[in-house]
Amino acid sequence: MKKYILILTVSLFTVFTACDKENLDLNPFDAVGADVALKTQGDFDSAVNGLYTQMIGGSYGASFMSFPDVIADNLVFVTAGRQTQKTQYEWRYNANNTYGGFMTSCYQVIQQANYILEKVDRLEDGAAKNNVIAQAKAARALALFTVNNVFGKIPTQAGDANGSLGVPVLTSSDIRQKPARNTVAEVYTSVIEDLESAKGLISDSNGIERFNKDAINGLLSRVYLYNGQYQKAADAASDVSTTVSTFSNFSGIWDDSSEDGVIFKLKNFDTDTNVSVGVPYSQTLTGGIKSEYVVDFGFYGLFQNTDIRKSTYIVTSSFEGNLYNNVAKYLSSSVNTGSGVVDIKVIRAAEVQLNKAEALANIPGQDAAALAALDLVRSQRYIGFTAGTETGQALKDAIQLERRLELAFEGHRFFDIKRKGLAINRTDAGDYADGTGTHPNFLTMPAGDTRFQLPIPKTELDVNPNFLPNPGY
Repeated sequence: MKKYILILTVSLFTVFTACDKENLDLNPFDAVGADVALKTQGDFDSAVNGLYTQMIGGSYGASFMSFPDVIADNLVFVTAGRQTQKTQYEWRYNANNTYGGFMTSCYQVIQQANYILEKVDRLEDGAAKNNVIAQAKAARALALFTVNNVFGKIPTQAGDANGSLGVPVLTSSDIRQKPARNTVAEVYTSVIEDLESAKGLISDSNGIERFNKDAINGLLSRVYLYNGQYQKAADAASDVSTTVSTFSNFSGIWDDSSEDGVIFKLKNFDTDTNVSVGVPYSQTLTGGIKSEYVVDFGFYGLFQNTDIRKSTYIVTSSFEGNLYNNVAKYLSSSVNTGSGVVDIKVIRAAEVQLNKAEALANIPGQDAAALAALDLVRSQRYIGFTAGTETGQALKDAIQLERRLELAFEGHRFFDIKRKGLAINRTDAGDYADGTGTHPNFLTMPAGDTRFQLPIPKTELDVNPNFLPNPGY
């Protein structure tokens, strides 16, 4: 997959093609180049557009939408595939082969956002300036939240999580800084402050291809949930007006023929970039679908035949004489037929309702409200759905099942396991559609294992003595 890196040049953000390496040998804190002449509203609008492009090229358009499923329990490695991310699937990562390129990309977004915020007072006060500030803060918050959840702990993961080392919180674009790591609590405080500030400044006219008010509230529902602030998570979710996609429109979300229920997406404009989010899962060849990872047989069995997601997310087909349950979520595009280049859905209304359901289920006396939020999703996914009756732990289990089904292959599963302090327990099913074939050798990552926090890249440790490594590496 080609990756695109934004470079700050003398006049505006320009996109250059980077190499096809899994890890880019770049220092996250050296990603910003020469001074950019941001003077006019148009200059700042171009700079903000660059933030969205960078998010596609280095994280969401790269392996981030697959890595959390690869490393968790939704997928099985296919030996006949290209074998990318095999080290991550087998949990054998170290400082030399960790996701250095992902850290680089996140900090490029953060530094670019910081630069915009440092120069934004060149604009006249008003709604347009506020919208620039809001988008820059939201981009910075999302990048910081995401990179911390990969390399640091999540607050609800363990009792010591908040005081443990997260990632550096940067509010300056100065490339000479060699920051130390902040605590996880400090990281989450920064993320929440940025999103809460952005919520009051964002333009009501922003569409779903930009940060908008619903997107910021939706992200706040996610962040507050991860932070164990359940009432605030539920309140933020309640502030989202976008409704859950209907049963009839659901499959169209994934080939871009429908935007129903999509709150924020990254627009994939140009097929020439070959930014296809599904490539880490599989490739479509003349002989059929060649998968690198297929749906785990046990997970496949959790999808009921009346569930629209089963036929939308998974396709069973033959390749070189063997049947596989392939991830089909990103295989086709109604806009760029045959390319697999589709827009990247960052947050959807269904996730927000599931955030709300989980948050309410953790508040005493709120089971009925939690069930109502859960059923808003379930009623649009199953043929002949009957309203649920679950309470207590059964309700919590139902919410987690629905979350796993709904958000499969969208970059959530690993973090949902991690934030709950659970173990990763894979089945021993093989890669063929019936559960036979080549069986995985790596089945369990115990709860509390240091590998839940990926190693800090060696390139970063080498250039910054203040950046301490994670324990266990």
